[in-house]
This record gives sequence, C-alpha cells and structure tokens, in this order.
Amino acid sequence: MKNLIRLRFALYSCLLINLPLHSQPGTTALRQGIEWGVSHHYDRALALFDSLAVEYPLHPAPPFYRAAIFQSMMLDYETNAWQDTFYRSIEASIRLAKLLLRRERQDVSGHFYAGAAYAYKSAQLARDGKYWHAYRAIQTSLDYLNPLLRQDSSYCDALLGIGTYQYWRSRFTKNLSWLPLFPDHRQQGIDKIIRVSRCAQLSQSSAWSNLTWIYIREHKFKESIHYARLGLEAFPQSRFFLWPLAEAQFLDHNYQEASATYHLLLKSTRDAPVNNGYNELVILWKLAQCAEKLGDLPEAQKKYQEVVHCRVDEEVIKRAENKKNMARKWLEKL
Repeated sequence: MKNLIRLRFALYSCLLINLPLHSQPGTTALRQGIEWGVSHHYDRALALFDSLAVEYPLHPAPPFYRAAIFQSMMLDYETNAWQDTFYRSIEASIRLAKLLLRRERQDVSGHFYAGAAYAYKSAQLARDGKYWHAYRAIQTSLDYLNPLLRQDSSYCDALLGIGTYQYWRSRFTKNLSWLPLFPDHRQQGIDKIIRVSRCAQLSQSSAWSNLTWIYIREHKFKESIHYARLGLEAFPQSRFFLWPLAEAQFLDHNYQEASATYHLLLKSTRDAPVNNGYNELVILWKLAQCAEKLGDLPEAQKKYQEVVHCRVDEEVIKRAENKKNMARKWLEKL
C-alpha cells in the first residue's frame, strides 16, 4: 500500500512538472461559482467547480471551492450531511497546493490555497468540536498565508484568514490581554477584514459576512447592519446576510424591522430544498420574541405554539428541545 501511494504521488509530481505555468482557472469563473454559492444556487456552483476540476485537474482551486460550497450548505441548512465530502475535497485541495509548492516554493497559488484550505478545515473541525485539531490547522494555515503576504503584500484575499484569526484569537483571550503572550489584536484583525472587503478579487462576500458577525459580538449593531445590507445589495435574499441582519436588528431593539427580516428568512427557509426544521424553529422563536417585545401577545402566543409543534429531524432534535421547553413554559403562564 505504501509503495502504491508513493507511486501515485510520483505520477502526480511528474504531471505537475509538465503543467503549463498559466494552467489555472480564471478569476471570472471562480467568482461566478462563489456568487452562485452565496445566492444558494449550490447545484450550479458545484457543477461549475466540477467542470473546472476536469479542465484543471492539478490545480487546488476547484476542490477548494467545491469544499467551500459543501461547508456553506452545512451552515445554511444546519446539518452535517456533507461532512465527509467536505473533508475529501479540502484534503484534495491541500494535496494539490503542496504539489504546486514542490514545483516552485514561491508559487503564490500554492501558498494561498494551502493556507485557505487549512483555514476552512480549521473552521469545520471547530464546528465538529475538535478544537485542538482546529487550532493546529489554523496555525498551519498561517504558515502558508504569512509568507505569501511577505512575498506579495498586495495579495488581498490572503488577509481574510489572518484577520479573522487575529480577531477571534483575541476575542477568546480577551480576559488575558494584560499578559504579553495574549495582546488584544481585535481591531487589527477587523481592519484587515475591512481591507479585504474593499480590495479582494474573490473574498469580498466572505469579508462582509465575517464583519456582520464580528460587529454583533462587539455590540456594534449599526456596523453589522451596514455590512449585512451591503451583502444583500449584491445577493438579494441571501440567508447568509439575512441572518445577521435580523440578529443585529433584534439586539439593537429594532423589533419591527427584525420581525420583517425574520419573516423573509422564514419563507426562504421553508422554500429551501433542504429543511431539517431547526432553522425554522429558531426563526419562529425569534418571531415570538419580537411580538412579545412589541406587546403583541396574541401573535407571540401563536408563534410560541408553532415552536412547540415545529417538526424537526432526528439529527437536531436534542438541540431543538431546549427552545421547545422554553416555549411550553411561556405558554403555561397564560
């Protein structure tokens, strides 16, 4: 088995040596696939990236963006259904990026896609509760992205992973910022992501999305709403921007606006091809809270009853039970 693996790796390396320097997917095609993903046209995006993988079989971009689509689907639908497929695609991208770097140690695509793939892998590992492995993956990501930026400081898309890491690392160690090993780099991280939102070729929508949630964590709801609306201007009805918009409006006490946004989300979620019930339940819960805050108790009662009766799939039934129990307790007080 080991000899077979070595032989396969050697064959890939030989093919890579003969690969033309400019044999890589065009930015326009990659951007189109990304935009389809943000707009929830997942089948179109996957078909495009699959066709690019056939056309550019030794480039790490197609499997990377394929993995990104599967991760987006899992986040959007609140499911782990494509977990194995995600990991296979992200590992394929890492392997191909390393092969590019075997050919040319300073290859910018190799550094970028290796760094980006490890960053996405880290995010998924954290979502899966494998925090130590997630930490190691993000550190490996930085081992590729930092040298890339030292080599080419104008490579804007590479700043996203570094800025995101700086912010969330400082966020989690905020109470230790008085120690020299844990400086507070939250603002530096935010500044990098803002720069990405203005100059990136492929990561602009990801930067907007990151900023919406970061500003919610910072209790800067107006800023969060600003970036959510930028996202919705580019991608109308995208749930990736409707969710933070509704959350920021709610936390900013704009309950009427939040209710309107949650109603848009409810329709979109119910119309989606995949719905395990969890997102629908959360939206109903939020709509009940909005009605209660607005003093519309009959509407709040109606929505809490819908929470109790909302059907959810087996994979999320334990997570859903907490809100169902709270809704029951509220109804018992009437």
